[in-house]
Amino acid sequence: MTRAARLTALAALCLVTVVLLLPAAISVSTGGALPGFFGEFGRWLWPAVGVMVLVAIGLALWERLRGHETSNRSAALSRVEARVKALLSASLAAQTQIKLGVLRQPKLAVRVDGEEISTTDLADVYDRLGHSMVLVGPVGSGRSTLLRELCLTLVERARNDPEAPIPVVVDLATWRAYGTRKPTEFTAWLLREMNRRYGISRSAGTIWLRRERIAVLIDGLDEVPRVDRAHCESELAPFASVVCSTGPIENLPSVCVEPLSRGQVLEYIASVSPRLDSLEAALTPEIWERLDSPLALNLLALTHLDKQVDTIGTDFVGSFVVTRLSGQRGAGPTIRALKFLARLGRPDLGAPVHMPHRRAWLPLLPTRPLWLLFVRAVPAAYAGGVCAVAFMTGLRLGLWPALTFVVAASSLLVLVNKLPHVFHPPGRAHGIITATLGFLAGVFGGLLVGLVGLWLGGIGTPWPYVVAYVFVVVASFFLALGFIPGEAPMPWAVLIAAAPAIAMIWTGPYVVLAGMGVGFSAGVAGGIFAAAVGRVWRTVLPAQQERMRLGRPWWIQPAVPVLGAVGLLGGIGALGSWGTALGVALGLLVTPTASRDYVWPFDALAEVAAEGVTRPLSLGELSFRRKALLHLAQDRLLLTRVDGEYRFAHVALRDHLASCDPTALLRATRR
Repeated sequence: MTRAARLTALAALCLVTVVLLLPAAISVSTGGALPGFFGEFGRWLWPAVGVMVLVAIGLALWERLRGHETSNRSAALSRVEARVKALLSASLAAQTQIKLGVLRQPKLAVRVDGEEISTTDLADVYDRLGHSMVLVGPVGSGRSTLLRELCLTLVERARNDPEAPIPVVVDLATWRAYGTRKPTEFTAWLLREMNRRYGISRSAGTIWLRRERIAVLIDGLDEVPRVDRAHCESELAPFASVVCSTGPIENLPSVCVEPLSRGQVLEYIASVSPRLDSLEAALTPEIWERLDSPLALNLLALTHLDKQVDTIGTDFVGSFVVTRLSGQRGAGPTIRALKFLARLGRPDLGAPVHMPHRRAWLPLLPTRPLWLLFVRAVPAAYAGGVCAVAFMTGLRLGLWPALTFVVAASSLLVLVNKLPHVFHPPGRAHGIITATLGFLAGVFGGLLVGLVGLWLGGIGTPWPYVVAYVFVVVASFFLALGFIPGEAPMPWAVLIAAAPAIAMIWTGPYVVLAGMGVGFSAGVAGGIFAAAVGRVWRTVLPAQQERMRLGRPWWIQPAVPVLGAVGLLGGIGALGSWGTALGVALGLLVTPTASRDYVWPFDALAEVAAEGVTRPLSLGELSFRRKALLHLAQDRLLLTRVDGEYRFAHVALRDHLASCDPTALLRATRR
């Protein structure tokens, strides 16, 4: 209530000052009339404005320094608790409890490195080590579960003690996605994660981190690439309270997760009676040797429950995956899709309608879809776009402007082909259907571009003659600056701008403007298309490029001007104005600027276009029924869902699927 009153007072002060007092004070100072309702208080307007500003500054500083310590803290604790409980309930251990009807998992014990005594009270160890440690254990040992349970304990402490820090669990698996190596990058990433996961604002997070009011519990260090591991450890050192890792970290005390004992395993099996009564008899010495972690125990129990056999292999993960997929009709596409998702190297698969960055998929694709994209779809789409724009231009502006467009667009083909010459198919991949679809997509896009260009060209029709004349000259100058390479484009830009300045003495500016609209629209579209294709190509691995033979079919390059000439049919019967043709050429000067990666907003549009270009490439690995696939994998306990996002139930499952042979796995599921 106190914070709400403070924020209300701040908003009211700002509103009264800006809307009422300040305009009245300015009016009086400039000789204007004072509103009558101020009466004798008119001479106190400026002092009142000053007082109001000082009070508002004081309230803003109060909110900045103390406003996050009450309601924000309580809300953050509630969100942390809710999300950590969701993570625990979605874990493979929790799903196993539901599947088997077991009440609890075996209680894990930890031991401080160098000590002999083990304990099940991790919070006590955390206090004894000064609230800083690394939780060490192999994959599947239960480190993440212990970390989340510790977080819930610290949440209760923070609720009862206003001075206790707020615990947050962050997953380093996404840290490398930001990629830069700036010294403040980890801080920025941490603030983003706290805001995204727990709703902690950047300002509140900054203050709390500076005052050590947040305890950062870090999971997923093993997901960071080895080349970045040392850098990541040095970055997280000033913030981390607890880190989960498979090995020790320098300057942090190590707490080792103890393996499960035989007694704990037998007690667990007995708690599920009678569903796992036959499991104990099936445990061979080889199985006992590997049955030392909660992951192994859960996978073994679920596999035995499904198979109902007396003999079990020692590959717990592989056996589990086979049994979970064995009842699936047509398991082949599912296995291939899960392998594809696992190889992305990310635990977060995104919501059903949002998958990871599509260009990250390209290194996982075979050669054929890449060849179909770059050899068939891209040139055909470009040719279709040129044909459609030429037809629209000829139909509305005449033959000469359309011919100018075809010649200029054909010469700009080099922007699209800024690629190695990878235009020969591996095997007998003809791709006629792909080329046809690409051509039709280009025609549709070209019609839209042509309509937009004609609309842009007609905007200047109501302008006065002088305004239109000056606009054409100035626009031509700036378009030429972006078109001409080198360090001294100014003289050439002046010469290019002089061409319409002289031509418009005879033609007038309006016909040039009409052509510039079409040229500018087509130039922007062509430049963005070229930039998108270049971005996609740079993602392709060199090994994939080497598998594509050099050379190209002879008809690829001539197809663009030939199909563009077909579009000239729209201009038959009306030659049009040569001033309009000049405008088309001037508008096309924007193409190199639009194709650059660093010019806003073309860079953002090229990113969107690149995602659209790569979208069809995933169809060979992921079906259109992507949502059904994710639901199926979740039902089979291979995927889990938290906060609307899918992820593999355990990193061991993901790694196994990423390295498996889909054909061999399919045979195993059929057996």
